[in-house]
Amino acid sequence: QAASGSAHTKERRPHVNASLERPPNVVDQRQFTFILNREIHKATRLQYPLSVLSLSPDLPRRKATPDFIRRLVMLAGSLIRSTDLATSYDASSVALLLVDAGTQNLGRILARLKGGMELIPGLTLSAGGGCYPQTATSGEEAVQQAVELMARARAEGGNRLCLPI
Repeated sequence: QAASGSAHTKERRPHVNASLERPPNVVDQRQFTFILNREIHKATRLQYPLSVLSLSPDLPRRKATPDFIRRLVMLAGSLIRSTDLATSYDASSVALLLVDAGTQNLGRILARLKGGMELIPGLTLSAGGGCYPQTATSGEEAVQQAVELMARARAEGGNRLCLPI
């Protein structure tokens, strides 16, 4: 059974300084990949979906500095459930692992995240998602789908979510 979008974000809004503290569910990319693969095995055994949501701020690359992306990861980590993960996927994007969330939940989850990110005035995000087992056969494929669809969202003008069909 897929969880509702509201279950994937906390009700409270973080304080501006919350983005400076590292939430426990913010991990490096190596840990993200390890945990994603472990969760894929659990999801297969227990039959629940996992989604990867890739986010990129709609800013010129020179303004999306590594420090800005780090703060965005920290903020995203403070807005998602403790069972979900956030990481800096590369120098310009954020990846989220959302446990027990199917593609049908990603629009609501993204809307809730963006609402919590209003601490950054004028921020818009391009996003892409992939879901195991709905649209991907592995964690690696879910990440690849999310990244490719995030790039498509950006190419189509940004401030949108692209999902696999």
